[in-house]
Amino acid sequence: MHAVDAVTESIASYAVGLTYADITPDALQGIKRRLLDSVGCALGGLHSEPVSIARTLAGATQGTPSARVWFSGERTTVEMAAFANALMVRFLDFNDTYMVREGGHPSDVIAPTLAVADAVALSGRDALVAVVAAFETSASLSEVERLAPSNLDHSLHVAVGSAVGASRAMGLDRQQTAHAIAMTVTSNTSLKIARDGHLSMWKAGSAANAAKNGVFNARLAALGMTGPDDPFLAPSGLAGVIDEPTTVPTFEGFHTHRSSLKFFPAQYNAQAAIWAALELRAQLNGVMPDQISVTSYGHAVRSSADPTKWDVRDRETADHSLPYLVAIALVDGEVTPAQFTDERIADPAVRALIARISVSEDVEMTAAFPGAQPARIMATANGRSFEVYIPNSKGHEKNPLSDAEVEGKFRSLARGVLPDARVDDVLARLWAFDGEPDVRAWAASLDL
Repeated sequence: MHAVDAVTESIASYAVGLTYADITPDALQGIKRRLLDSVGCALGGLHSEPVSIARTLAGATQGTPSARVWFSGERTTVEMAAFANALMVRFLDFNDTYMVREGGHPSDVIAPTLAVADAVALSGRDALVAVVAAFETSASLSEVERLAPSNLDHSLHVAVGSAVGASRAMGLDRQQTAHAIAMTVTSNTSLKIARDGHLSMWKAGSAANAAKNGVFNARLAALGMTGPDDPFLAPSGLAGVIDEPTTVPTFEGFHTHRSSLKFFPAQYNAQAAIWAALELRAQLNGVMPDQISVTSYGHAVRSSADPTKWDVRDRETADHSLPYLVAIALVDGEVTPAQFTDERIADPAVRALIARISVSEDVEMTAAFPGAQPARIMATANGRSFEVYIPNSKGHEKNPLSDAEVEGKFRSLARGVLPDARVDDVLARLWAFDGEPDVRAWAASLDL
């Protein structure tokens, strides 16, 4: 094999060497849970404006081989299917989260990897191996490098993971996979502005675009395109851009059962605060508080409580605004996709409550992060004081959703999109995905 840097070599070797027999039972169940969760999130995002834009573009694009846009029945280029399907999954900000040195959403790699598996007619079992390779790459990179201090977005990990998943799905060798990784690292250092301040549709589009690019680079590598030898560690490579060089991922054990699954369609850093707000609401028994003080770990405060998050104008900002999420939980008693309509965001009662909310960092919570991701709410109402502390939200690795709760989330997202009579069958096939003889037939089974 042509010499490449140690990081690229580690990832490429892992991707090529992984077998179905290597995947432990808990890791296999973990990836099935995240596959099911991703398809549910895609159902929830199907009719959004960004997804409509992506589906329009996909419908006008043809290619050979082709892959299916989920739920529409249309076949398009592999790259456009990867983009449209990944955007569906990502739109609601409801799929998984894994936060260590860098945050991210490793399940963002599932849809693009399956687009390639669809195009090359893999079995479900072989597709799952590719998906696990992609997922483990994305999650492992979040443990060994820090992008955010250099204002780079964690969608780079989605791009590399998608390149790995696509490479494995196409059966590329170690050298071809390394070239796919190298091209992807070199050309996908997305900017963190996608998630800062007032947010746009590109909050979800950034990861979907990264997924598309990873797939594209793997297809180029399959035809002989080469990339730089040292994309991670050269002074003119990623190491020259980020504060600390990427260390070599070891791929010991699996992460597929360790990422956090969200109970609410909102940024993960606000999940504990939402739970605290709902418990506070129960204690208040219909009375709205005069003042509300929220404390959490530093990453949560910086990412969901900067000054723009008190001036919420759209759903993209709303699901990343801790003040909005706390206020809407107190007013409505729930946080579902219905809480992110223009009408709810503009509600004067919600906006008035947002103005009474303060958010600050608790240094002890910061020291415990990311092993713990807590929040505390203190409030006053009618001269009385209230306090609620949530150590870890439901869905965290230390407080996981049950399989029944994951199914319940899927059913709630499928309601009104997928006919009720079909939900049980779709769920059964997802749980038994490794028994699918051909991913093309599985993708076709999703057609509405």
